[in-house]
Amino acid sequence: MGNNEIYPAPELLMPAGSPEKMKYAINFGADAVYAGLPLFSLRARENDFTIDKIKDNVEWVHRRGKKVYLTANIFARNLKLTPFKRHFDELLSVVKPDAIIMSDPGLMSIAKSIDPEIPIHLSVQANCMNWQAIKFWQAQGVTRVILSRELRLEEIQEMKQRVPEIELEAFVHGSICIAYSGRCLMSHYMSYRDANQGVCDNSCRYPYRVHAEESPSELWLEDTREPGTLYRLDEDEHGSYLFNAKDLCLIEHLKELRDAGICSFKVEGRTKSVFYAAIVAKVYRQAIDDMTHGKPFQKNLMDELDNLSHKGFHKGFFKGDPGQNGQNYTNDQSTRGSAFLGLVTQSASTASLQSVEPKSKIQKSDFLQALVPDDKGISKVDVRVMDIEFNGQKVDVIHSGQTKVKIFFDRPLPEGSVLCLQNSFN
Repeated sequence: MGNNEIYPAPELLMPAGSPEKMKYAINFGADAVYAGLPLFSLRARENDFTIDKIKDNVEWVHRRGKKVYLTANIFARNLKLTPFKRHFDELLSVVKPDAIIMSDPGLMSIAKSIDPEIPIHLSVQANCMNWQAIKFWQAQGVTRVILSRELRLEEIQEMKQRVPEIELEAFVHGSICIAYSGRCLMSHYMSYRDANQGVCDNSCRYPYRVHAEESPSELWLEDTREPGTLYRLDEDEHGSYLFNAKDLCLIEHLKELRDAGICSFKVEGRTKSVFYAAIVAKVYRQAIDDMTHGKPFQKNLMDELDNLSHKGFHKGFFKGDPGQNGQNYTNDQSTRGSAFLGLVTQSASTASLQSVEPKSKIQKSDFLQALVPDDKGISKVDVRVMDIEFNGQKVDVIHSGQTKVKIFFDRPLPEGSVLCLQNSFN
């Protein structure tokens, strides 16, 4: 194909841990979002969705021509079967999601009994690792399979060749836990919070202290969240972030994934920030659009992703076993500072005081960059802070967490604009 010919574009699927994150993901470039009710989703914490909120937000997304997939991907115990039927009966009577993401065959059968036409996407939790398993799930009515993160590119290629009519979705960005496609018992063992029921405590990502008891060869691990709680440990020279996997980032390999048959590029992060939802959507939107129009990958997009807090990037199992390169043994996040300064929460058509939710220190006379979503994409606007008002009083500086903040910029900004350090995004 020539450079001017347009290729098919896979879907950009972003996480939505809250209605606010859902809107930022859509406004900054997502084609679809995924969200779920806390009781039946693997993200029960930091999830304030209710049936009413899901209804309102699905309608909001649909009005913009985008899609919403509802997650119901727990492995349910007996006690959740009746509540699941009751809640989904009520939910599907008032809203029509574009699909439900599921892993439990029992819950799938209940969902199909409520609405036989509802599309089912097989969750990554189901660990679909081969084309024969895809054929099995297809026979059960599954229309899309979200592939295990452990697969190599050539395995994905064979799956699509063997079962060409099935939709395949793959993770391209986000956290990876020390588990087999998310199935983990570490949290349950250490905190009595079952990851497969949606209440993972991220035990693998916390720092631990090492103690030598009776002899230097006898080492014990102390959970810093529960001082005095010790676990027997065999340790080498690498340090104490024992299970701290680097973050997945396949933005440079989207064309290979598309050519292998992936129709949806999925980003992890329902518990991440609004800034994460906006910037990752923006960056991957640009990469997908460039790929679709036959343009080469822009390396500066990696620099933009580096402005987000992360644990280092790697390519997962895409090219084979990542080895020690897949682990970050020294710290729990990138040493780079975040560029995120705040959110504009009220539009203005003329220069005036605008409501702002600060996320970092902002001072009078600062020069900032605003990322502004519109119908044509994301505009980058340089703005200057002319005046700051906090609780009705003029101040010279504001900080994260302060409320009732208004800023007078040298130009009006629309609601939903993201404030960043100047020149953070090129």
